[in-house]
Amino acid sequence: MTEKPGRSPVQSDLLGALPGDGQKNATTQRRRKSGKVSRKTAIQPSCLPVSEPETEHTIRQAGAATLPKSQTTDVPRKVARKPENPLQGNLFARPLPPRPRPPRTQFEADELRISTAPASSFSPQAAPDSWLYLVTEPDTASQFLDHGLPLRKTHPSLLTERGGVVHWLAKMTEEPAGHFAAPPVVLRVRRTMVAAWLEPDPDHSAEFSAPCYLLSGSKQEQD
Repeated sequence: MTEKPGRSPVQSDLLGALPGDGQKNATTQRRRKSGKVSRKTAIQPSCLPVSEPETEHTIRQAGAATLPKSQTTDVPRKVARKPENPLQGNLFARPLPPRPRPPRTQFEADELRISTAPASSFSPQAAPDSWLYLVTEPDTASQFLDHGLPLRKTHPSLLTERGGVVHWLAKMTEEPAGHFAAPPVVLRVRRTMVAAWLEPDPDHSAEFSAPCYLLSGSKQEQD
């Protein structure tokens, strides 16, 4: 067998190990026992990746990943309740509407400030004032002074301005003898107290040559 010049043949032991391997293995084992040499596969601390601090979002993601699918579903949000329709509220909880007032049928004497007036103080040319006047027989006058005037559509009371009193008195004195046992009485009432319940009377206005009115009540109360 021809050998190449410049390189000595490599000799091995019977087990196929290269020369010097046994000495290296023995040295390595002694160092491992003494703790001076670490394994080749040991990872240096400087090579480990630096982990960032865990945030709340990272912890939630990690926890969600470990939960079963049935537990990772989103919790249903509370739906805001719509305000109740006020028209559909409890009708029994509301106060009852006020009852309609019954139609008025009477004016009290104190309310009207009804009083008598002397018949001799009137003239046909008298100007209107703050009063309206009523001429009637004494018995009816006493009843009006005590209880006031009735307010009604049928047979309403007749009122006139100051200038119409003379003509009214003249008409009553023309009645047949014995119809009135005593002279008629003149009553007066405050115009402002009955103004809303007056209805013009054109027939008596023409007869007495002065505006006359019927105390029949307002249309809203009597209709």
